[in-house]
This record gives sequence, structure tokens and C-alpha cells, in this order.
Amino acid sequence: MQGFTRLFTVEEANALIPGLRPVVEELLGTFREIRAEIEEAAGQAKLPLGSPELGKHLEERAVAPRLFDKVKRLIERIHSNGCLVNGPEAGLIDFPCLFNNEIVFLCWKYGEPGIGYWHRIPDGFAGRQPLLDLSSPEEGARVH
Repeated sequence: MQGFTRLFTVEEANALIPGLRPVVEELLGTFREIRAEIEEAAGQAKLPLGSPELGKHLEERAVAPRLFDKVKRLIERIHSNGCLVNGPEAGLIDFPCLFNNEIVFLCWKYGEPGIGYWHRIPDGFAGRQPLLDLSSPEEGARVH
């Protein structure tokens, strides 16, 4: 299973989304808080965003460590369901799925009503295709 703890059908992935939605919402809110703290620290220190000096300043002042710990806990909570966070700042969650003897990802983005897309593992979000493109699975495939 290539290191995945479980494989999902579309129905199984969709069944998890109502429980994942508030966790992903909290994750996105935490990223907004981190961004705000970094921007505030940059303004106070009069350093441009992205500068090495700002990185050092943030580290010295321990800006946002509590929030980074929160991000880690939220991601671990999502992973505990067997799905993957592949775009935490965008709310992208992937669900491993067996299709035609190949593991692919069923793809959900926060704000979407449910699983509507899939992609091959190396293709990532840019390679998302509508679920309709998962046509005629072989016998034994876990996509319905």
C-alpha cells in the first residue's frame, strides 16, 4: 500500500468530510494567525517579509511557536483518519484510493461540498481531474 494506512472509496472519503471540515477550518484560521503575527513582527522590526534578517528576528523572539504547534496537532488529527494534508494553507486533503491496480488520490479542497476530483500521486493538485474521468474501474477496485 506504499506506506498508506488505508485506502478509501469515494463514499468513505465523503463520509469523513463533515468531521474534517471544522479541523481544516481551524487549520486555515491558524495559518492566518501565523501570517498576521509574522507581518506584525516584520512591521515592528522594519524588516521586509521573506528577508533572512526577519527569519532570524522571528526565531530570536519565538514568534508564533504556539501556533506552529497547533498546526502540527491539527495535521496529525487529519492524518489519524488515514488521509493526507497536501496543501495545508489551501485546505487540500488527499485520500489514497486503489483504481485499476494503481494508488491515486481522491482530492478534496476546503469549500468544496465533497470529493469531486482525483489525481495521480506525482501529478499533484495541478493534475486534478473530475471524478467522471475515473471511468470503468477494474474488478476489485475501490472506487465506486
